[in-house]
Amino acid sequence: MRPLTTFYRVLTDDEIEQMHESVMALLADPGMRLENPEILEALRRRGATVDMTTQVVRFPRALLEETIEIARQEEKARTAVDPSGIASPGQLTFSWHTPFANRTPDLAASMGGGAPMYYDHEKKVNRYATSDDFLRCVQLAEGIPEIITVGNAVHYLRESDGSEVAPKMVAIKGAAAVAMHSSKPGCTSIIDVKQLPYLMEIGRIVRGSAEAFVRNPVFVNIHDTESPLRVTRPEASIIVAMVREKLPIFILPMPMSGISTPVYPIATAIVGAAEILGVWAATKALRQDCPVQARCVSGVLNPVTGTACFATPEATMIDLAVAQLFRERYGTRCGTGVGLIDAPAPGPLSIFERTFKATATNLAGEPVYPVGIIGGAVVFSIEQVILDLDIAISTHQLSRGIGGDHFAESLSLIRERGIGGLYLDTDHTAANFRDSLSLMKVMTRLKSTDVPNAIAHDPVEAAHARCRDILAKTPLFNIEDTKRRAIEAVAARAAAELTDVRGALV
Repeated sequence: MRPLTTFYRVLTDDEIEQMHESVMALLADPGMRLENPEILEALRRRGATVDMTTQVVRFPRALLEETIEIARQEEKARTAVDPSGIASPGQLTFSWHTPFANRTPDLAASMGGGAPMYYDHEKKVNRYATSDDFLRCVQLAEGIPEIITVGNAVHYLRESDGSEVAPKMVAIKGAAAVAMHSSKPGCTSIIDVKQLPYLMEIGRIVRGSAEAFVRNPVFVNIHDTESPLRVTRPEASIIVAMVREKLPIFILPMPMSGISTPVYPIATAIVGAAEILGVWAATKALRQDCPVQARCVSGVLNPVTGTACFATPEATMIDLAVAQLFRERYGTRCGTGVGLIDAPAPGPLSIFERTFKATATNLAGEPVYPVGIIGGAVVFSIEQVILDLDIAISTHQLSRGIGGDHFAESLSLIRERGIGGLYLDTDHTAANFRDSLSLMKVMTRLKSTDVPNAIAHDPVEAAHARCRDILAKTPLFNIEDTKRRAIEAVAARAAAELTDVRGALV
């Protein structure tokens, strides 16, 4: 099959150029507040106008254009085409940054999100996550080959006995648990810059050396801006520390239409793109060879409740507009917020919202498959993981297309049976149906007259049963004993050095 090459475009060519000019103008006036003296000084040396008192930077166009060109060259290196014609996904740093379906023949999903709450299907409640929930997510992912990266799906907030984990140890205990019990570790959270050395040390143990860790980092952070146009002091200090180590800077703005930006969706897209480009320029000013990546996860005002929503058509189009700008105008990548939906529990609403966002992003040429995240990234559900994988099977198949090299063989096969021929019993159908047709696991397709089964079949209950089956058949992965002891030693040292008796940061 030949992957799709023509995609849905949110903006016209003229609108893309207008958006680019708006981003340039916004970063020139009013600019961005970047709350770190090292970043400010680096940008001042690169020709930006910097107010050290207000910490506001006004970016010259030349600096931004240079940043775009550097990022473009990085993207070319990441996606170099091999002799088979399939582009390599390049460095897979973050749980949400999986290979794009139109560039790889196999479905590749990811598990992450850092949700504080876990959906307890037995009790039908969302509750704060425990270590048991954390390991259950990791174990489930181990039994699902389509999941290729595993981060902290939930935060490691409580031990199995219900005792609270010291706040500054949440990230480290989570990274240690992933390191010891996942064969495919990915991104985990960093709350404070003082945690970074311990997380890096765990990453080096897992990868085997400092050099291997830098080439393929794990347990490093996704950075959020504070819309509009601000990077806070804690986040900026983490960025600076990661840049020193040449760790990728993945920036994830979350602009909100009608809340942190004007209610026009295009205004929100302009802010999101400007925040990404501003952080990229700051990163390159600090260290030009430090890789940059991005994803825009926008939301919109719910005028009834006053809260933010992430699964609306407007939020989806905002993300796609930013991705289109970066893809078409800048020649690089920016992911979208397909992982965030609003439904607080798995069910018809979560299925609809995920299907809508996944289909839209696939048709726009931006397929990606995070699983299990619901409730605006506040909740994680293992049942939703299974539902999301079924949705991914369909949307992935959509992006694969139906043409390619099958025209001549198809004509021959049609002639073989001729007018009125059937193919149910052919060797060709038996040998090729799995690759040619999508087969979902729990959202099964029923006969058109099978009303009783249609009414009785509950996809969430089926997903819960499949989770139980996978967990029963999948042993918890355990890293080799020498590495396990080394990781436990790092976590113990962090607990002693980072926190006082109350768990507060020293």
